[in-house]
Amino acid sequence: MEQANNQNIEPMQISNSEEEKEKKSFFDVVKLILRTIKNAVKTFFDEVIRHPFYILTHPVAGWQAFKQEKKGKMWVGIVIILLYVAMKMVEYNGLGPVVNTNNPQKFNSITILVYSIVPPILLSVANWSVTTLMDGKGKMKEIIMMAFYSYCPVMLIGFLKIIISNYITTDEAQFILLLNIIGWGLTGILAFTGLMSIHEYGLGRVLWCIILTAVAAVIMCFIALLLFNLAQQVYGFFYSIYDELSIRYM
Repeated sequence: MEQANNQNIEPMQISNSEEEKEKKSFFDVVKLILRTIKNAVKTFFDEVIRHPFYILTHPVAGWQAFKQEKKGKMWVGIVIILLYVAMKMVEYNGLGPVVNTNNPQKFNSITILVYSIVPPILLSVANWSVTTLMDGKGKMKEIIMMAFYSYCPVMLIGFLKIIISNYITTDEAQFILLLNIIGWGLTGILAFTGLMSIHEYGLGRVLWCIILTAVAAVIMCFIALLLFNLAQQVYGFFYSIYDELSIRYM
């Protein structure tokens, strides 16, 4: 009889121990997932918000760490510029009715994407083409990352502007303009100090670099428009030939 009871107890003990192991493994997996999410959120906050803010408040040390210590990361720059694109898309329809003059029927995400991403890339290429002739120390990758990082203030203030704009009156609409000025002013400061640190320029040389970069960007836009116009004419020429042949022989 005792042997029979022992035989019944042993399977129960085995099943209980297996259940405890399953529960323990389940909780371990949950803890691992929560720990991974926590680390990801902390990394995102440190890299996307804290470090750009540190560069803004400590431009010399921040940009030196960005360049010399390789703390600048391309994925962070891409995240910042994509958040800026998202902000512009939300802003189009999400601004408060007091300050929003956009037509919802004309919303075009592709246009917003192009107008948000092309300018920093165009200016980065123009700056690289100029600084290679002015003994600049910055590489193309560093210039593009610097440009993307510089958009962090205007991106953060843009989201703040969207929220505030839905709670202001007509008399307070000028506050939104003030936020725009602050956002782009901080972005300009980041870009200016970034050029000084990345290329190891003095104040006068940076000012010349900015002027020549603007000239180079205008020339590049002019050439791009010429090429686009030429491509349209070539396309129209071949299409007219195809159209005439199709009418005659088809």
